[in-house]
Amino acid sequence: MLNPIILFLAVIFDRVIGELPEKIHPTVWIGKLIAFLENIFKSTNCKNKYRDFLFGSITTLTTLFIVGFTAFFIEKYVILLPHPLNYIIYAFLLSTTIGYKSLFDFCRKPIEYIKNGDLERAREAVQHIVSRDTSKLDEEHVLSAAIESLSENISDSIIGALFYAVIFGLPGAFLYRAINTLDAMIGYKNEKYLWYGKLAARLDDVVNFIPSRISGLLLIITAPFYKGSVKKAIYGFLKEANRVSSPNSGYTMATLANALNITLEKIGHYKLGNGKIDVEKSLKAFMAVDCVVITFLIVYAIIWMIL
Repeated sequence: MLNPIILFLAVIFDRVIGELPEKIHPTVWIGKLIAFLENIFKSTNCKNKYRDFLFGSITTLTTLFIVGFTAFFIEKYVILLPHPLNYIIYAFLLSTTIGYKSLFDFCRKPIEYIKNGDLERAREAVQHIVSRDTSKLDEEHVLSAAIESLSENISDSIIGALFYAVIFGLPGAFLYRAINTLDAMIGYKNEKYLWYGKLAARLDDVVNFIPSRISGLLLIITAPFYKGSVKKAIYGFLKEANRVSSPNSGYTMATLANALNITLEKIGHYKLGNGKIDVEKSLKAFMAVDCVVITFLIVYAIIWMIL
């Protein structure tokens, strides 16, 4: 099992440094690899779904093989370095698989614009983190979109990578990030990717199954620390998570919405919670994410010491 010191350092590195420049960011390299393979194994835009599924699967599995193989040998090399240099480099590499600081930065920006009374810039800012048309959203729905993205990505951007690092080390974290990237690039239900990205999308559902539920449970456990309701959080986790079409994201979104007594709504798709959302409650959501991450690290450290 991975030493918890490495996890703590990785989180600290990400919160302090944030995202690396694109030229040296591993996730950007993974994206370029996917684009390269996609250019070789092209989609037929659903004209031949069997070929699309085959070529998309080749793109997906080849990406995962290259990423996993590379991460495996990098890990073997880093481990051989003298202590504590090996811990520091390992933690730094692991930090590139999580997006803690960037998640906060992107999701907080529209909230700050709302706080300053600039709805138009808030709409523009939130457009960068959600796929819906934000040009006509009112203040509440702008805030909702920001917190939806924040809560959904507790697992995707942070807990998921840490969870798989705990079990499978650096290769686990990088494979998880590669699956997320594949899903983000080819996992769409449109003409081009419906069959081409099916394997990538299903893999993303599978690898996020446990982390999303762990994240939801931690939102329940830590509710008093971010001034949320444990009882309402439990209700959201058990009763409202399935209102979201995704098999995973609803667990964090519904739990947080109910814990903070706010409404998260994507018009025409879902409505979670039953309370007025405002800037003050929105900012509590960031505290909730901090509570989840800190608790995850502490619980893992305790388990590691016991075992």
